[in-house]
Amino acid sequence: MAAARSAKAAPPLLVAPAAPPVGEERRRQVRRWLVEHGSVRVAHLAKLLAVSEETIRRDLRTLAEEGVAKSVHGGAMLLASDAAAVGVPPVDRREGLQQEGKQWIGAAAASVVRPGQGVILDAGTTAACVALHLRQSHGLTIVTNGLHAAQLCAGIPGSTVHVVGGQLVPQSMSLIGAQAHRDLAKVHADWAFLGAAAVHTGSGFTSADPYEAEVKRAMIRAARQVAIVADHTKFDERRFAIFAEACDVHFLFTTQGLPAVARRWLEKAGVEIVVCDGRAR
Repeated sequence: MAAARSAKAAPPLLVAPAAPPVGEERRRQVRRWLVEHGSVRVAHLAKLLAVSEETIRRDLRTLAEEGVAKSVHGGAMLLASDAAAVGVPPVDRREGLQQEGKQWIGAAAASVVRPGQGVILDAGTTAACVALHLRQSHGLTIVTNGLHAAQLCAGIPGSTVHVVGGQLVPQSMSLIGAQAHRDLAKVHADWAFLGAAAVHTGSGFTSADPYEAEVKRAMIRAARQVAIVADHTKFDERRFAIFAEACDVHFLFTTQGLPAVARRWLEKAGVEIVVCDGRAR
């Protein structure tokens, strides 16, 4: 594999809110976190939302009374996945969102990979579309923290697939934690293809999970070229944890409808924007 480019200064992990969310808005964010991750920790949410731990406990008691959560020591677990109510579908339904655009992105991104190269894929649904189209290549060395991506890449002729270790996150079928970091520290890849839960010109590329964001940052450090694969609906939004700024990224593969302010922000940082519409590159 090619040597990794020198790591840049890491962006701050958390997106600090301009002001702590209050009342129903805060409870909506707590419920969103529950739906996306299946469980929450009081101390973690208190830090993320810049409120007291007692405030979070009250919110969790309210959600328990509504039948959404079950209180456990130090936090709560999801009981009812009311995903539609908070606008966050579970992973099996997220795979169906913007599916045509994701397939276009996957095909375009896979087309830049040359035989024999090393490729890092994260566990996102758009990165899985890249994995699907990589099956038309051969002789690759693939590293991923996503079980679905690993399955899709298993049949690439003459290729090897490495799955980093760590703690399994059932909602995304991804592996996170210290072992994933240690495994990625040994990798020197030509490409990293990373999805983003949301992209905002004021915050950068963000993930809903700070631990998954840390793994993405390790993937960036391990790759010579970094490509974000995200359709245009991900822009003008933000999530809890930053994993990259525009200066950390070389390519964006996206769909028609990219906001003008985002285009200017990316082009100023030297990011090459590839708008995917299903036509061959």
